[in-house]
Amino acid sequence: MARVLAFINPALSTQNVGDLFIEDSIRRILDYDREHSVEIDPRKPITAKDIDRINATEAAVILGTNLWYRDMARPGRWMFTAEQLRQVRVPIIPMGMGTTRHEGEDNGFDEDTLRQLRIIHASCQLGGVRDPRTAEALDQAGIRNLAMTGCPTMFRSLSPVWPKRPVSTAKQVVVTVRKGQRDNVNRLIKLLRDRGLSPIVAAQQSKDLFLKRWIPFWQQPVPTLYEYSLTPYQQLIENSIGAIGWRLHGNMLHLAHGNPAILVSNCSRGDSFCEAFRLPRRRCEDHRRLDTPALNELIDLLLTPDTFAHLPARYMEHRASLVAFLDANQLSHRLRTATVSSSRIQDRAA
Repeated sequence: MARVLAFINPALSTQNVGDLFIEDSIRRILDYDREHSVEIDPRKPITAKDIDRINATEAAVILGTNLWYRDMARPGRWMFTAEQLRQVRVPIIPMGMGTTRHEGEDNGFDEDTLRQLRIIHASCQLGGVRDPRTAEALDQAGIRNLAMTGCPTMFRSLSPVWPKRPVSTAKQVVVTVRKGQRDNVNRLIKLLRDRGLSPIVAAQQSKDLFLKRWIPFWQQPVPTLYEYSLTPYQQLIENSIGAIGWRLHGNMLHLAHGNPAILVSNCSRGDSFCEAFRLPRRRCEDHRRLDTPALNELIDLLLTPDTFAHLPARYMEHRASLVAFLDANQLSHRLRTATVSSSRIQDRAA
């Protein structure tokens, strides 16, 4: 019988489409009681009623995103207190969680964050983390019951093997962007056009719309997508060569369905994801310039099928870890019985 779950869901009050990708992927993977399961928004103040609703379920699943910050508790980010977590009587299962560390930062957590992380991990068999850097940070904090599964978004297709798509004859290339990389983004778009390709920006939040507000006088406007809906982003997968740029989950959605994607990383999130799946990446902190040869190299990597030669093995390895994590926590799922044909791009499972 499908279990009744409480989803601790950061996507409820964010307009970052990346959180929507994660939420949708987890819902596709898990087999649960859709009628009676509930949702709790951790970005808003947690009430006694919220705790009662969680305790009326069989388990609470934290829908993985970048929550394991050095200082986790903050309005609009994470509003649970350690005392409230202690009041939860069902397992609290973090799934695909990540941390962020910038250049020169260590793996430490502040005292309150450590206290909350220890309460959460003590309540479940295994906590799921999305990359090696997050696993390393928790291990250094003395938290050992964890599984490095990769982000659930990578396994949205449900396919047991990486569902590599045939080499596309399309000219469209999806560009994922960050405001702090505006100069690099503009030059990348020009280089793509110089090669006869057609860039389209897939924005993940309103800050990504800077090209609609400011473009160089010599550059034609760039088509830009920003909707809090999966469907148009899925259509881009079908109609493009792949993705290149600065948004981890915007790129990851393409990889999940077999398209190539090349990431420019500004912190540990991208670095560690690429390490986990043996993918190339270029490190560039915000407001730093990438030279033209570096940008051209990124385009070459996107267009070279051998770039992704190591991905199938890593995909299967981390998918197996995700299955073991779900089984250890007695979470029913659709991965064990999935077939290659299930990798077809679909909207959220009904």
